[in-house]
Amino acid sequence: MAIDLTGKVCVITGAGEGVGRGLVLGFQRRGAHAIGGVRSLEKSAAAIAPSWAVKLDVTKADEVRAAVEAIVARHGRIDVWINNAGIYPRQAADTLTLADWRRILDTNLDGAWRCCEAIIPHLKRQQAGVILNVGSITLRLGMAQLTHYHASKGGLVGLTRGLARDLGQYNVRVNCVHLGAVQTEGELRLFPDQAAVLKSLEEKQALRGRLTPETVEPVFAFLASDESRDISGQCLTVDRGWAHD
Repeated sequence: MAIDLTGKVCVITGAGEGVGRGLVLGFQRRGAHAIGGVRSLEKSAAAIAPSWAVKLDVTKADEVRAAVEAIVARHGRIDVWINNAGIYPRQAADTLTLADWRRILDTNLDGAWRCCEAIIPHLKRQQAGVILNVGSITLRLGMAQLTHYHASKGGLVGLTRGLARDLGQYNVRVNCVHLGAVQTEGELRLFPDQAAVLKSLEEKQALRGRLTPETVEPVFAFLASDESRDISGQCLTVDRGWAHD
């Protein structure tokens, strides 16, 4: 049975490209009012229809609050919020400055909290809602040059579990999806030799092939739907069988 999101108001941050863009387009096909949060409305036209975009820089609290209020004013509610916006600059731990550290946490972790802080009053009033955080299997793998990134994604796990407990009484579910190596525009810029990337991944993954925004979208759609009504406080790994406990 196809996952139905008809009529649900779903907001996805970091929707200018990659996974965020894939979620907006996939949710729209499922009947949702899917809205992509983008840092630049001018650049969003190439990724998602401008009418489905809202200016939303997660590092700016005032902008986050303004976007939330605008969406609620237009649609009356927010059913699903996906904290997808993130950055992943590679840098060796012994070269990190406090400014480097704070920059990535400001986007990846603090940015998610700014969004949660803005939407929680509305979700409580509705007595319903879903928050999904986008994590990463790098947290479990401990990859080089990503210490600050690991820390930011580890914080999302704590945020997920804590919010699930605090908000469960209001019928609000909170979950996290740890993604493996998704083939996105950002990856292509970092690793243009995709044949080498595929060879390396297929030596590590249980399943051959690549994750793409289109293949991970159904997982988010399921967690956003009423079919997952009994799931909260969980971290689901989607990585084609790479990371293992």
